[in-house]
Amino acid sequence: MALAQPIWRLRGRVFGLLSFGAIAQLIAERARAFGVEVWAHDPFVDEAEIRSRQARPVSFDELVEGSDHLVVQAPLTPQTHHLFDRATLRRMKPTALLVNTARGPIVEDAALHQALTEGWIAGAAVDDLEEEPAKQRDWRPSNPLFALPNVIVTPHAAYYSEQAVMTVRRIAAEEAVRVLTGQSPRHPVNDVT
Repeated sequence: MALAQPIWRLRGRVFGLLSFGAIAQLIAERARAFGVEVWAHDPFVDEAEIRSRQARPVSFDELVEGSDHLVVQAPLTPQTHHLFDRATLRRMKPTALLVNTARGPIVEDAALHQALTEGWIAGAAVDDLEEEPAKQRDWRPSNPLFALPNVIVTPHAAYYSEQAVMTVRRIAAEEAVRVLTGQSPRHPVNDVT
């Protein structure tokens, strides 16, 4: 019996990004320093823009099936809700790591638990669950993901710093003023104009 799981070097591995907005672009820039090949899927970003940032534009299927590390940075929409369900997770590499730094309901908790316990994927790190525990009255840690050794769960606070809170408030106020005065927003979630 092995005492530990194998550890794979990052160099030469595929680092996939679901969504390629500002944050994902910064993640890609940092990840490239480790020698990974960056792949990105974002239906709202032109492939030429993705290439200009030294990433390979791929289909969703290619991203799911080819990524060694897959980082979810997409917004939660009806189209992305439970996008990572049993069918999607089964298509990932058994050595893959799934990282969800977006919204919890993009990954179905029960499907992720099954994928991790049955070895469909090697591990996961999630900054949010389907239901954020802090939003539940009298919350008790009952989500079975908390008990798994191959998952890291953080309290949807990866962005947090005093400076980040002030920046978010300032940008939200500036965007509200822009829209209410008839100007286009500078930071739309999806620019569909």
